[in-house]
Amino acid sequence: MKKLMLVAVLAVTTILLLPSVAGAAPPKSVLVFSGGKGFASIYQTDSTGKGSKRLLIGSASPFSKRYGSPSLSWDGKLLAYTLGYKLYVLNRSTGHTTGPLSNAAWLARLSPDGTKVGDLEQYPSGYLAIITFNASGAGTDHGRTGLGTTASFGFTSDDRVLAAVSDQYDDAAGRYETGIGLMAQDGTGVERWIAFTMGYDLSDPALSPNGKLLAVTRSAPGATEGQVAVYDYATGAFVGTLTTGSKDSGPVWSPDGTRIAFVRGASTPNAHIYTVSATGGSLMSIAAGRSVTWGK
Repeated sequence: MKKLMLVAVLAVTTILLLPSVAGAAPPKSVLVFSGGKGFASIYQTDSTGKGSKRLLIGSASPFSKRYGSPSLSWDGKLLAYTLGYKLYVLNRSTGHTTGPLSNAAWLARLSPDGTKVGDLEQYPSGYLAIITFNASGAGTDHGRTGLGTTASFGFTSDDRVLAAVSDQYDDAAGRYETGIGLMAQDGTGVERWIAFTMGYDLSDPALSPNGKLLAVTRSAPGATEGQVAVYDYATGAFVGTLTTGSKDSGPVWSPDGTRIAFVRGASTPNAHIYTVSATGGSLMSIAAGRSVTWGK
């Protein structure tokens, strides 16, 4: 099977923000994220950062007791997460936990409808597996498809996979740079390129609920944090940047598509979650945390 080289991304020059929408109220929904001491527990808060509560209590040491990488289905009923390197999915309606679906996971993402979960695995490093499972707990067999190696990925609304792929050669710089591709379902590589900008790396693909816009982390090549940027999903055209810093990453959409949450300084002990209007504007502070996800 063909494997794809990928690069982490982020850090960039500033581009004008899109026009802001004054007075736009945040959607009524929930944000779930890694927080607390060592960012080892999983918390939930409302869309304004109020009413925070701890959902899963973990410990930074040993690593096997550390919760991370939360990912909600868009309806908020299912929550994928890692405990150490084990991958689980919690049905928040019934309390049933499915898993472990993997014993080597370090990044988990649920498909919007909650029928599939993808994980990046330790062995081999960055190997992407897509797992079909039954969240009700009925049955024990889970389909599993490998799609190669990447640094970040996400799902479309119809369960296709978007991944950061280092396959674009910059002649001027003499290096490969990372774009976002729609992956072939048979694991043979990129079926179609979605977004790419020479001179930057793109990662953390997040498609808007209406399928029209793609939010990404846009960075200087080889960096791991940068700015939150938006591209047109159909044409790949660059729309604009929503943040002006160089330490932002991991954008996720609100269920109604009006706002985007992201993490500033994810690689530091001071990681913090913010939200911003999908059309740009001032930031709303949510909480200290990493690995944010958003659902109803």
